[in-house]
Amino acid sequence: MKLMGRPREFDEAEILSKATGMFGRRGFSALSVDAVLTELGLNRSSFYKIYGSKHGLLRAVLESVCAHAEAGSADDAAKDLVVVALVEVAPGSRDLRALIQRAVQLCFGDDARALGQHVVSRVHRVARNEGNES
Repeated sequence: MKLMGRPREFDEAEILSKATGMFGRRGFSALSVDAVLTELGLNRSSFYKIYGSKHGLLRAVLESVCAHAEAGSADDAAKDLVVVALVEVAPGSRDLRALIQRAVQLCFGDDARALGQHVVSRVHRVARNEGNES
């Protein structure tokens, strides 16, 4: 008889969706693992067992974004996450660079102008939100 572990007490699709928004809004590098766990409502042991690290979570999020983009669904939150990953993670992470480039291609195609316009739009949205939090 094969023993099974306890069932997960959370919806992984919901966690990936929350993480997409979190990284897209707040960035990747500035967030500690503790901040990630708090915002996503995960306990430390589940987080490390499933994702292994913050980079592992980012990989899962990027894979989810790519799958949604392939299906024609790349919203602003997903595009924000892709921009953050491109700027903050791709330059220093060889293991995630190809996945990030794939996400950029799926979300923006070869249209550098669309990418640039999204970056500017994100900057304005982040600045507005920071002004509302004061």
